Amino acid sequence: MAIFRNGNGLAWARRRALVWALLALVLCAAMNIYHYSLQGARGLYLWDKTWLFRILILMGLLPLGLLALSLPLEKFKARIPSKLLRGFSLVASFLVGLTSIGILAFLIATPRIGTLRAPNLQLIDPSKGFMVTQDTEGLLLRLSVSSDPHWGAEKTDSNARTNILASVAEQRPDAFFILGDIVETGSSVSQWNTAIADFETIVPNIPLRLLMGNHDALFGGQLLYKKAFFPEEFSSDSGSPYYYSIETQGATLVVLNLPWGTENFDRKQRTWLEEVLRTADPLKPIIAFSHSFFYASGYDDPDLDKPWYDHYQNIPALTPLFERYGVDLVVSGHNHYMESLESNGVRYAVIGAMGGKSDPVPAYISPASKWMAVATFGHLNIDITQTDIVMEFKDQLGKTLREERFRYAPSLESGSDGSSPQA
Repeated sequence: MAIFRNGNGLAWARRRALVWALLALVLCAAMNIYHYSLQGARGLYLWDKTWLFRILILMGLLPLGLLALSLPLEKFKARIPSKLLRGFSLVASFLVGLTSIGILAFLIATPRIGTLRAPNLQLIDPSKGFMVTQDTEGLLLRLSVSSDPHWGAEKTDSNARTNILASVAEQRPDAFFILGDIVETGSSVSQWNTAIADFETIVPNIPLRLLMGNHDALFGGQLLYKKAFFPEEFSSDSGSPYYYSIETQGATLVVLNLPWGTENFDRKQRTWLEEVLRTADPLKPIIAFSHSFFYASGYDDPDLDKPWYDHYQNIPALTPLFERYGVDLVVSGHNHYMESLESNGVRYAVIGAMGGKSDPVPAYISPASKWMAVATFGHLNIDITQTDIVMEFKDQLGKTLREERFRYAPSLESGSDGSSPQA
């Protein structure tokens, strides 16, 4: 009878440990599935503290592993080692389950805590475009572009950010594009509210289109981004709030969803992009916008152990499409510099200079680089004429730092790109 009771007791102990281990695994899986369903999460895994995210994925296997190790030890007369491992398995199940529930609750609840300010702004609905108001002779379209203001970051330059907004407001472009990293932490309602308040104060009447950067997407920030800048009544040709094209009388504008790299560049986005580029009006220039860069100078990030220059994902995945379909200009942020580059007939501009902490002096200069400004805040004006694109890099007070003019019209003679850079 004692042997029978001991056998039943052992079987019950195993079942109890197994049930708790499986519950912990399910909770861990649910947390990770939800996390990686969010915008930017896969890029966060690949680019920032990968070791931590691997632990969060694999920790659900720990209770089962401890339980499996306890089974061979049951054959020995001394049962204490097997009991200890089962006990450790139960403790691990509790900790893994609690951690998974906590992270899941954080991801779901944080962006929903607080009241997001309803923007009173001239937001651009991609499906409707925007009114072109330029009346200068020969000028078809003027765009202003900047990126990476990082509202809420400790080391951001708020004065530079304010000056840039004021400079754009004074120049009154047809549209102002901010290419992401609007805030430091996307799940923070207060940071979005501060950004919205500044937009309403300084650029309330400038047509505005904001892209979602990797910081904007953090911890469920996509919910607040869409609520503020892509409300339910907006739509796009792609069906996505994160990538779309905007047709204007002066250019075809293409917005890409690349918060870190190509993690979000799936088959659906690629198919859409190829169709947009293939069917674009050949008489108008094509200008693409993205948060993460393509060709760029930079440095090896010691914290992330990643190259922060010529993007090893974006370049092979997208630049062949730009070259094949005749994209004229690609503008991005992510790197906190201003830079002009050219590769295989496509111009690139990096404009991550809207007040976020300046990146260090580049240790690597891209072979495609034509000019760059380090530790300088500002924005880029893009003027479209009947034949040319004029890029004008401006500092935070509106002073011109660099001007480049290049031809896009297919009717012009080949053999000269018409560049006339002025330092």
